[in-house]
Amino acid sequence: MPDAALRAVVTAHSPEARVLRTVRLSGGVSADVYRIDLEAGGSTPRSLVVRVHGPHHNGHPAAVEVDILRTLSGLGLCTPRVMALDESLRFIPHPLVILHHIDGETVSPMLADDARLGTMAQILAHIHSVPIAGLPSLPARLDPIPELFDYLPEDREFDGLRARLSDIKSAPYDGPMALLHGDFWPGNLLWKGDQLVGVLDWEDAAYGDPLSDLACAVLELSYVAGPEGAQRFLTAYKALRPFDLHRFALWQLYVAAAAHHFMGGWGLDPNREAHMRATVLSTIREASALVI
Repeated sequence: MPDAALRAVVTAHSPEARVLRTVRLSGGVSADVYRIDLEAGGSTPRSLVVRVHGPHHNGHPAAVEVDILRTLSGLGLCTPRVMALDESLRFIPHPLVILHHIDGETVSPMLADDARLGTMAQILAHIHSVPIAGLPSLPARLDPIPELFDYLPEDREFDGLRARLSDIKSAPYDGPMALLHGDFWPGNLLWKGDQLVGVLDWEDAAYGDPLSDLACAVLELSYVAGPEGAQRFLTAYKALRPFDLHRFALWQLYVAAAAHHFMGGWGLDPNREAHMRATVLSTIREASALVI
């Protein structure tokens, strides 16, 4: 996005401020994300974040994203506060979401102690207990099995697993619908010291089985914190929200197989991709032992 267009966007919504600099932030996959540093008069400089729902965006529409963030912020969840939704297309031909910047940093769980992993578990458990009344219409994630057959690696090692899954056929969720973040991993969490101050990127939010969210978080932690760190997080979550281990294994199979299926299109460094593929295959093997 041209720097002049970014400056025009911010000036239109905050005319009293002067733009000091614009910085493209790393990590955005489907949305282009920028930090805009401002000053207004003699006040302390502040920053905004502009999320551009451009041609590669595949998450929720900008208006839905804003609705989610405003509702969750009103419920006390540490989500970014919305400054404005701009669907005018005056500056670029894409919708924009303008957010107040959260002062924090992402922290690798490899360097975290049990307290930080416990905080992550508490936040995810809290998300899963949020009342969904008043939230916008979102996709449902209820059954891990139907798509799983499309994602499992084509390897004879998993023929027995395929046969067992064929006997199960489906496993629809029949519990209370939970709010799901959809991409709860360390890169979407901001910390200030040991305090978790921001949960970002709600573009994959959904309703349904909380174990689908949990399985995704555990796999992501396995990549960077190893099986031991992931297990400590899982134990902390289970103490807050007990769950059925066999159903969780089905969702582990789903998220690991889907990651293996799509990973080639993520543009990963070859060494990192090899590590992640080894992790997902290990996850599939371990989870398959619980599918009976």
